[in-house]
Amino acid sequence: MVCIGFESPIAKELNAMNKHINPEEMLSFTKVFHKFGFLVHGMFIFGYPIEDGQFFDMTAKEMVKRYQKFIRKARIDTIQILLPVPLPGTQLSRRLKKQNRIYDICDVGWEYYDGNFPVFEPDAPLTAEEMQSAQRRIMASFYQFGFLFKIGLDILIFPEIVLFLHNIKLGWEKWCWYWRNDLIRFMGWIIIRKWSLDFNKNGFFERLQSAKTQVARRNHRPIIPRYN
Repeated sequence: MVCIGFESPIAKELNAMNKHINPEEMLSFTKVFHKFGFLVHGMFIFGYPIEDGQFFDMTAKEMVKRYQKFIRKARIDTIQILLPVPLPGTQLSRRLKKQNRIYDICDVGWEYYDGNFPVFEPDAPLTAEEMQSAQRRIMASFYQFGFLFKIGLDILIFPEIVLFLHNIKLGWEKWCWYWRNDLIRFMGWIIIRKWSLDFNKNGFFERLQSAKTQVARRNHRPIIPRYN
């Protein structure tokens, strides 16, 4: 297996991360890894802030579609979607701090700096709530309950796949690949469901509203309440 930090299928976000690669090139080298028998675990950062002076008005819905299309086209075996984290001392942290966009630690503490929570004001028109919701939607579209039935189907077609073209070794490898991915995508659904249930109990959105209010006051912007 190879774990690849694709980060984003959106060229402007890749430029902001200083990645020096474009989405088409990422698709090409992913095909090479698959050709030589590697499983590919794709890691992404949703909603990375664009560089100053760059125009970007893509909605959360459009961004989600771009991520989902890239993941399908690249045939990535497993995925992980995180949110940007402005760790102290990084270029991203300095840029967002200068723009007064990082939430106060007293509202959104260090325990939320794990890539699963918004900890700063994203680029408009994206909101913090939309950024987190989009992350969960992409993960939920990949890891689904329906893969439980695919696991059952894998078991039913086991003899046919294993005897594929009378090459037992090739058939076994092909079947294991399908069975492994379907099993992980079902187990991923269980993990995401548990995380979502725990998230709904932790009161993060109340903290987020307080943090957004403080940022709006610092930047002399009108305070517009948002709800999940």
